[in-house]
Amino acid sequence: MFVGNALITKIKTVHANNLKPADYKELLKKRNINDVTVFLKKHPAYQEVLDKIPEHTINRSRLEGLIRRQKFNQMMRIIKFLTMKDQSFYLLSLLHQEHEVLLSMIRSFISNETYDVVADLPVYFNRYSKIDFEEISKTTNLQELVPKLKGTKYQKMLKPFERVKNDDLKYYEFESLFESDYYDYAFTHIQKNYKGRLRDELEKVFRSRIEMENMIKIYRLKKFYKADSLEIKSMLIPSNRMSEQKMDLIIKIEDPNQIFQMIIDMGYGQFLGDKDEIYLEYYADHLKFHIANKLMYYATHPSKVFIGYMILSELEVTNLTHLIEGIRYQVPEEEIRSMMVF
Repeated sequence: MFVGNALITKIKTVHANNLKPADYKELLKKRNINDVTVFLKKHPAYQEVLDKIPEHTINRSRLEGLIRRQKFNQMMRIIKFLTMKDQSFYLLSLLHQEHEVLLSMIRSFISNETYDVVADLPVYFNRYSKIDFEEISKTTNLQELVPKLKGTKYQKMLKPFERVKNDDLKYYEFESLFESDYYDYAFTHIQKNYKGRLRDELEKVFRSRIEMENMIKIYRLKKFYKADSLEIKSMLIPSNRMSEQKMDLIIKIEDPNQIFQMIIDMGYGQFLGDKDEIYLEYYADHLKFHIANKLMYYATHPSKVFIGYMILSELEVTNLTHLIEGIRYQVPEEEIRSMMVF
């Protein structure tokens, strides 16, 4: 138990340097990327990765990449304290990072922007991944990318999309593809390494996330992409918490606003805190924040605390991404705030 307590202490010590509500309130006042960079350079959470980089040389995509890089480096400081069994949680974090890199590549194909993969990679990341980042950084479409993923599972995953032109890429399809891979790994790991009540509790954490994310996905696909029922169903991840019959009924609802109300009726409104209105697609982040805080501050097993830390770190990256994107597109401060969870 001593080792477990020491690990929990280590996780909480690293987490203590994360951004606080007061930091976010200051960041929301910034109206350009340079000012955001200057603030983060002085903060203990990001000083290390930004210290030697002149703020006037950093653009939006580079700053977002460096933020992800720093979070991964912080995760590495925790990993060395884990037992071999619990190191699988690190692999889950690695998996998430690989997904983020590949999604960034796909976004660059869609937007015709250049994405410098190598510059944004966490220190030593290529030691733990089979992806040849130097090679994929040279690609400009999926037809070029897929062969460069040889030797990784991602070549097979992306093979069906290999000949899809950039103009025809649907980003949400790749989001769903990688989400499914993420959760498949999580449940396989939990089944393999844990038993009894702890296994049930860990599975519940992930199934709660899946259920909410499925609801958000249905809403987004209906409201923004006008997807039909068959396409929507193919994008969802089984959760075992909600029956397939009930999910089919939700998919058949034509008005996205009714799905919004259904989420509130299901009891998820409690995760909104003091907000009366918010974009439905950000409900999932509020649910994750609620779950992660309970794990971080009340869980007594290091594996559960570690999951809490991973989720909160992901949310910090998401918050900063919303902030940076909002500043780029001159979104009002109040609207940016509504997208953030802290």
